[in-house]
Amino acid sequence: MKGRTYTGAPYYKATTRNEYIYWDPDCGGGGDGQQRWIIDDSEPDITKLRDLDGDGQCNYYARFDSLDKSKPPATAFWKMNCGGTKAESRLITLADITTTLTTTTVTTTTTTATTTTISSTITSSTTTKTSTSTTSTTKSSTTSTATSTTATFTGTSSTISSTTSTTSYTGTSTTRTTVTTTTTLMVLRLTGVCPYKDFLEGLTFVEQGYTASGARYFASVEAEQYIYYDYDCNGGGNGKKRWIIDENNPDPTVVEDLDQDGGCNYHARYDSDDTYAPARAGVWQVWCGVEWTDIVLHLDLLSNYTYDDGMDQSNDLKLRGYFAKTCQKKEYLNNLQFEFQGVTANGAPYYKSLTSPVYMYYDAHCAGDLSGSARWIIDDDRPSLSAPYDLDGDGNCSYIARAKSLDFSKPPKGSMWKIDCGGVWKDMWVALVRLPTTTTSVTATSTTATTTAAHGDGHAAPAAPIVNLNGAAGPQHRLAFVLLGLLGLLSCQ
Repeated sequence: MKGRTYTGAPYYKATTRNEYIYWDPDCGGGGDGQQRWIIDDSEPDITKLRDLDGDGQCNYYARFDSLDKSKPPATAFWKMNCGGTKAESRLITLADITTTLTTTTVTTTTTTATTTTISSTITSSTTTKTSTSTTSTTKSSTTSTATSTTATFTGTSSTISSTTSTTSYTGTSTTRTTVTTTTTLMVLRLTGVCPYKDFLEGLTFVEQGYTASGARYFASVEAEQYIYYDYDCNGGGNGKKRWIIDENNPDPTVVEDLDQDGGCNYHARYDSDDTYAPARAGVWQVWCGVEWTDIVLHLDLLSNYTYDDGMDQSNDLKLRGYFAKTCQKKEYLNNLQFEFQGVTANGAPYYKSLTSPVYMYYDAHCAGDLSGSARWIIDDDRPSLSAPYDLDGDGNCSYIARAKSLDFSKPPKGSMWKIDCGGVWKDMWVALVRLPTTTTSVTATSTTATTTAAHGDGHAAPAAPIVNLNGAAGPQHRLAFVLLGLLGLLSCQ
């Protein structure tokens, strides 16, 4: 963050280029503009209320319409100028970066060693004094000569010399800087539901990103349950804006009928114009088996929650999606379960469907010419376990679906996939969710079968427990890809 503009909104500058992100309530300055976040190569004028780049019009790289000026969305579909005449929708993720300085300093120490040498020099000095006295007596003609005795005085002189020797030891001062990237997610815990919906009680919902309306949406970490904001739950054009608790995953690319069922079937609803987040405590309409009931539901914010999506390369996977609406030719993929098989020569896991010869694997160069980009692939050809690339050995990139990725350790949790729909490639949003762990007790004399029954209101009961294929009981771990239809989104080149 570089600072704040006149509106109080933060603005940001790229560390390596003159690119900026800022909030502008009216990019054209005419007084009738839409409030939005902007990515631009012009530095915003922090003294202006609107038209912060001063161009008198709305020219920029990308925009995201939003009333929330506190910060740009973590994940949302932006309208981006990709060189054409029409802006295209692109999913952009902005991760909060916390810079942590870990400083290791070796103190510089100077040690001085002083050596004093005392030299004693004895100097013998001889001084000779000679005194001569002469007395002359004339009367007696006697001459007397007095000669002083020569005396020698020897003194001793001592000279002390001091010599100082200095030795310095200097250490090296080292500073190490560690940059830690932290993505801040909102985490909510649901309580207060009626007994008929007790399977929702205590579920933890983790923010997954933003839908096309700019609202957050959430997925439970314990079960296939979601919270999202819908402008019109049946898509009829006359619905109310509301927060919804639903067992169907929302399509983040649309603003209405996010579960794509053409109706208003869900567990609970809360009518609201606030897209920021559902109320922490509010009166929800909850379907409690017989009728809609007003109940105060609590969504407590968990500030110290550590989120683990549970995704491991050895997990089995399930594909789910709206194939009937988006790609009917590939509807057989819906609810297809993939079982972990092992790893290929490139170290990535690969998977096989339990019911049909369909595989999922990672290929760095699907055509084998080292020019292609790395990707996850769904294919009806078994991958080679010894080839480093072009794992299906066809010499080209023919498959059912792909998702470009540099991470070969596991399929992406959330990403855009290209699906081959009868010769036409269509973009689909793929979200990875975690299925609940269920333990079923089975005795030797009796077997309890649980089925999923549809209620008269269109609401499904909780899913049946999962039993091992061999009939034995035990915990089952499953992950699901949720494929949401998204048409006409082409990558910016």
